[in-house]
Amino acid sequence: MTVPATKTAGSKSKKARLEGLLGRPRGATIRQLQKALDWQPHTIRAAISRLRKDGTEITLDRSGKTPAYRMTVVT
Repeated sequence: MTVPATKTAGSKSKKARLEGLLGRPRGATIRQLQKALDWQPHTIRAAISRLRKDGTEITLDRSGKTPAYRMTVVT
């Protein structure tokens, strides 16, 4: 009989990890998010869409070589 895995006090949800990556000064690319969260690109875009729907302002910065998503701070 196996014991179901539970979250420990130090573990973060994937949503919290996503928000943390998007909150970095340079944001995160789809590839970085894929690697960190082990999600497919369409799942990442859906999660970002859900964050936007919940009121989080997220921008797509295309100024660099690779586009990066970033949470913008509203002051």
